[in-house]
Order: sequence, then C-alpha cells, then structure tokens
Amino acid sequence: MICNERIEAFPIINSLPFHLLRSTTHGMKVLIAGANGKVGTILSGKLWSAHGISPVALIRDPLQQMKFTALGVPAVTGDLEEGVGKYLTGLDAVVFTAGSGGHTGPEKTTDVDQDAAIRLIKDCKEHGVGRFVMISALGADPNSESARIQHYLRAKGVADGYLRSSGLDYTILAPGTLLDEKGTGRIQAAEELGFHGFLPREDLAVCIIETLRNFYTLGKTIEIVSGADKIKDAIVEVAGGGDLPPIL
Repeated sequence: MICNERIEAFPIINSLPFHLLRSTTHGMKVLIAGANGKVGTILSGKLWSAHGISPVALIRDPLQQMKFTALGVPAVTGDLEEGVGKYLTGLDAVVFTAGSGGHTGPEKTTDVDQDAAIRLIKDCKEHGVGRFVMISALGADPNSESARIQHYLRAKGVADGYLRSSGLDYTILAPGTLLDEKGTGRIQAAEELGFHGFLPREDLAVCIIETLRNFYTLGKTIEIVSGADKIKDAIVEVAGGGDLPPIL
C-alpha cells in the first residue's frame, strides 16, 4: 500500500511543460553556447558522462572540433552574433557560457555578453527551445557603478533582464570571480548573497548540471561562491526539489 502523504510531498511530473517532461523521460539534449571557453569545455566533458543529458558543443572555429571529438561530444560551428537558430530544432535546453573575454574592449563585451545572449534567447523562442540557463556574474546590473568592470556587469545585467521577461523557462546562475583551480564540490548559494567571493570553474560546471536536473530552479537567479555545502544540497536549499521518489 502506498502512503498518500508521501506522494503529495513531491511535485507531479505531469505538471511540467511538455518539453521538460520529454527531457525527463528520454534524456535532455543541451546546446552549450561558448563551449570552447574554460567553463564550456569543463561542462562539455562533465555532461558527456552525466546520466540523462546529451551535450552539443557550439563552436566558432572548425579547428576547435578536434578537442570535442576527443571528449566524445558532438560539435556544431556557428556564430552567436549572426544567430544559430538552425541548430536549435530538437534541442531541450541551452546553456549560455559565452563571453567576450577579459582582454576585449567595451564594444565587444556588448556584442557578446549582451547582444549575442539576447539574440540566442530570441532564437530559442522562435525554434521552441524552452529551457535556458544563463551564466551571468555576481553583481550583474544594468545600472552597475562598479569601478573596475562596470561595462561587463551592465551588459550582463541587460541580458539577464531580457531573459527574465522572455517567457522562457530560465535559470540565471551568478557566480563570483571564477578561478582555474580544482573544484571543491562545495559552495554557498542564495538568491541574494549580499557579498562577493570566488568560485572554481569546475564547481560552476557542476552547478550548471544540478540546475538542469532540478526543475525547481526555473525562474530563479542563484548567486554562487565557494562555501561549505555540497553543490546539489546548496541548489536544493535555494530552489527546492531534490531527488524525486522512485516509480512504484
């Protein structure tokens, strides 16, 4: 006999949007925009071995194909600034990890971190990709007064705002300053942390995977820095969710 209280404690899967229900049942096909970057490369490798998720790497240069072939991850070549709608049909989700890089000027930052992100959001709406995970930054704000990276944070803030009003099933992850060191598997997360911090890129990649797996993260902005909590637990603490009950 099944306890009714146990069933009611969990969300009904059939209440999910159809594209998410399909992904839960048959595996989620995810496009990684900015796959050749540091976070995108780590994420591609981790998603390849993640159960129930199939990554597709979006690259700009065909010469980058070899790296993803070695990872076992299929790759497509396209330019975010020109639009990549032709690659979106049949996908379940997009993760935007692209960035202009730390050595470009304000104009390129606007082109990639703001305008290319907005273009991809529009492409997702047009081609029926409902799930969008944006990698933003702690402090992103269209009106940022940062003395050091004001233009970057403003561009990120504009793109985040556009995503929130897009109607897509979005999650925005806003990490602190990213580090190349090995991940610890532990973070501190909140919708508003109230302070800055640091985060290894490897840990951010794991945060993205846990976000894709947890549909309670839809519609949330989650700020993340290194901390003491296991990554999955920290995401659940902010968004809710966790393990679904077994099918009986």
